[in-house]
Amino acid sequence: MNSMDSILRQFSAEGATHLYSSPPSVLTPADLYRAKDDALYREMIAGSNIYLITARRRVLINPYDLQLQGRTVHGSFFLVMDETGEQPIPFSYEIPPITPGDRDAIEQVQVAPNGTHLLITTATRQVITAAHIVVANASSALHTEQRDMNVLYVGQGLGKVNALTAVDRLLNHTTLQRILVEASTNTPELEISLLLYRFEHGRTVISNGGDLNLDPQACEQEDHAHFERLRAVRLNRDEVVTLAEAALINHFKPQYNTLLKSTNFAAQTHKKIKPLKKLLAKGITGLTVEICSANINARLFTRDALPLEPSELMPAHALEGQAFDNEEDKRAWFEQVREMAHTHLAQFPLTTPQERETFMHGMVWLGQTQRERIWPMQGKAE
Repeated sequence: MNSMDSILRQFSAEGATHLYSSPPSVLTPADLYRAKDDALYREMIAGSNIYLITARRRVLINPYDLQLQGRTVHGSFFLVMDETGEQPIPFSYEIPPITPGDRDAIEQVQVAPNGTHLLITTATRQVITAAHIVVANASSALHTEQRDMNVLYVGQGLGKVNALTAVDRLLNHTTLQRILVEASTNTPELEISLLLYRFEHGRTVISNGGDLNLDPQACEQEDHAHFERLRAVRLNRDEVVTLAEAALINHFKPQYNTLLKSTNFAAQTHKKIKPLKKLLAKGITGLTVEICSANINARLFTRDALPLEPSELMPAHALEGQAFDNEEDKRAWFEQVREMAHTHLAQFPLTTPQERETFMHGMVWLGQTQRERIWPMQGKAE
């Protein structure tokens, strides 16, 4: 850390690249072969180029305790080989319309003898619904920790020659094969799931905060040109996927990944990841990759990246929605909190601590000598 007298502020604004994805699709390993030959299924998951291989306690549906009331199924899950044995856990699951505008009544619901899926029968069709889909959407007494997914591997599906997808990559994936073999032998109580993300969204976050006691060194024209460079940052698909993969591996440090776990995104070591050159040339000094799993009602974790507890975000009165007067606003707030609890932010500075002294870096309050950190990404590597 430089002395306070040597601190400079180069520009009045600083920018970070923020990459994020629509909600993931969830596949079992067996679904890969369905996706291989089913054109409609492939269309549904088209554009999925970042994938996570995850594991959690297998949750099955008790085939001997199921009741159908209208479109709602009532029954009990049970967890196989829990520390205390099999645990029956009541649930209710409202069967969604099979297709948009579907009005077919549900005639019968059966459970596979091994508890892995429901067979839903209407007057015109039969539909198989996997247990993990029921788990994600049912109302039940499953604890949050029982839903959590351990991230074992992060990868990308972009091909160097052909336009591959995550499904194409996973169909011939030696690490996935190893994970499945080791799980079936050593941890049969675990269920392996594949989460497919698109990372089709990105933006530049521009802030003019920081130490406002310092005047920018740049003149007005230079400052304006810097701001316009930040606004003009664009990444192509390959660059987005490369950055997202590197950031997520570095954040989660999954058990089965061997590369990129300790990537230093700082300027002097950026040569191995070419898209960083482009960002730095445009004046971008931070990278954030956001990944959310709220739609599957399961938090992601590894021992190096534990799930975020809502109590870490804000005090109890805020979590309880005491600031809202009507139930609709409260429900919207609770859903927002739930999404935050199911989100990870992989945040990295793209400059060294010494270089960051020339950028806005935090506020120095009157009478103080230490700066208040504003962006987590700027203090993380220090």
